[in-house]
Amino acid sequence: MQIHATISASEVNGPGRRAVVWFQGCNLKCPGCWNPATHGFGLGSEHSVQAIGNQLLACADIEGVTFSGGEPFQQAESLLDLCEYLKSARPDFSIGLFSGYTIRELVSGRWQHHSDRDSRWHQGSRELFERIRSHLDFGVFGRFNQAQQATDKPLCGSRNQKVVFFTNRYSSRDLRPQACEINISADGEGMTITGFPPKELVRDLLAR
Repeated sequence: MQIHATISASEVNGPGRRAVVWFQGCNLKCPGCWNPATHGFGLGSEHSVQAIGNQLLACADIEGVTFSGGEPFQQAESLLDLCEYLKSARPDFSIGLFSGYTIRELVSGRWQHHSDRDSRWHQGSRELFERIRSHLDFGVFGRFNQAQQATDKPLCGSRNQKVVFFTNRYSSRDLRPQACEINISADGEGMTITGFPPKELVRDLLAR
């Protein structure tokens, strides 16, 4: 599976304290996307499902993981395998994700995914979506729409996006206002900004 980046703990990518995995690759390419470096396929690091799963299970003091991107559903087979691997090892492990697809698109099969098994694109299906959905506690769905950008809607960058809860583990009461985190690597050379950073912060950081 193609992975852009991971962090071991975050409190701005879903309820509670969670690891975050950014998948590499997204052909939706929403104008104004905060993370365009994740769009290109083949630009991330190649990892096995087991390697990423074990990395997540070894993270201390987290209740689950949020998958982001890129577009997780465009690596749907690996996404499903990873969900199953995590749940088989730790059934209480919470899983959520961000997707640019709408629920309607996913249910109706109007989406595509790239397979590591044959290096080809395949049409998505309701069955595959439902198998993945069965492991999710929540998801944020819909394209980022720059014209509807929102700063006061938890977990949503634009007003058209929707948070959907698939279990009773969380509800809207567990969602915090938008916030961002800046993570500095141990060697001080790398920096990851996650969450919903204000435009002014992004501008200042890029200017440095």
